[in-house]
Amino acid sequence: MKGSNISPVPALATKFLKLAGIIVILFTIINSVLLLYPLNLGDIDWRLSFTTQIIERGILPILGIALMFCGYGFEEILGIAPPEAKVSWNSLKFWIYLLSLFLGIMFLLLIPLHISTAVAESNQNVQKLNEEAVIAQKQLEERLGERQSSLASLLKNNQRLEEYISQEQLNEEQLAELEKFKNNPAALKVRTEEIREELTKQLEQKKQKAQQSTQITAVKSSVRIGLTSLLLASCYLTIGWSGFTGKPRKVRQ
Repeated sequence: MKGSNISPVPALATKFLKLAGIIVILFTIINSVLLLYPLNLGDIDWRLSFTTQIIERGILPILGIALMFCGYGFEEILGIAPPEAKVSWNSLKFWIYLLSLFLGIMFLLLIPLHISTAVAESNQNVQKLNEEAVIAQKQLEERLGERQSSLASLLKNNQRLEEYISQEQLNEEQLAELEKFKNNPAALKVRTEEIREELTKQLEQKKQKAQQSTQITAVKSSVRIGLTSLLLASCYLTIGWSGFTGKPRKVRQ
């Protein structure tokens, strides 16, 4: 079939497919470059966000390449353009294959970068949680110490104790506890220690739960983004390698 007998509609369709593919690829490249600004490689959150977004958008160039080669394939089927015997450097296909190889290598390198960054962020969050737990424990000790001193002073003054009871409207259990503390000051210290142990245990459980959550998040992110990047790398490397090493298809006479 000769190219002169081809309907203009299929011919235009092949051009539109290639144009759409080029636009998708350029759109992705431009947006990926813009992700670099403002550049802040020393910030863990920035690196994690950058690698995540780059990998999550990695499928778009594949779609662009697929559209372009659909256009090339239809051109060969329609006889508009013969199959190339060899891909030359001044051919658009050459640069697409080269871009594919570059993207394949890039996505391979992003795997350890993302995983190490996710682990670093997890360790940073764990350290922050430990620091917050130390501060919370210190504040707890201060509050309990102040309360113990205040109650001890209150129990020594009957007038203030009566005023406190009338103002707070204590129930029978609380009144009995105050009476116990008044008759046995050591019981106040014992009760304070019990409260300290209980609240410290709650703080520790809360800290461990938060640490487990941040570690699980890091593992999930490493597995999901790492596998996605590996799949993208294998796809791009296959496209690039096949383009430069594949044998040209023979045309039937």
